[in-house]
Amino acid sequence: MTREKMAHLILNWEARRDAQGRLKVYPLRPDDGGGTYEVAGINDRYHPLAVRRLKSLIDARRYEEAETEAALYIASYTDPAGNWAGNWRTALFLRDTAFNRGPGGAARILQHALGVPIDGSVGPVTRQALRAVEQADTPAFILRLRKSREWYERTHARRNEASPYWRGLVNRWDKVTAAALAA
Repeated sequence: MTREKMAHLILNWEARRDAQGRLKVYPLRPDDGGGTYEVAGINDRYHPLAVRRLKSLIDARRYEEAETEAALYIASYTDPAGNWAGNWRTALFLRDTAFNRGPGGAARILQHALGVPIDGSVGPVTRQALRAVEQADTPAFILRLRKSREWYERTHARRNEASPYWRGLVNRWDKVTAAALAA
């Protein structure tokens, strides 16, 4: 699977669309943590320049251009995490993780799944462990990554079943897990 296809999957998992299927700008709840608004998960707290550009395209009714730019932004933003991986399955999962939890969060989730020291920096120890587990059993590792995303959410983001976002998070983890395990 190409990085572009991965970016489009992430975009479609994140995007809210109007009745015609076009990307739309949507407001965020005050407790969301991502700012005040976003387009396809690209928000004004963490990605202010990109989301302003996307909003301006949508406001100008340049929907196809907004769709293309959003996918390119997601691909570029998640390239570091995607490049850690040795195969597309792990790359997809790590790209999605990085898009949701940033590169540092993705590194911690990866390190937790690998059972290596968790420092948020993917260096030689993490890379060596990742290569070994990918060669041994990538599908089993994808399931460990899924569990580590939940661990991260509970321990670092302090979210659990009481959170109004929990169902959406679980749904997202399950989507990327299914996509990464698909034949």
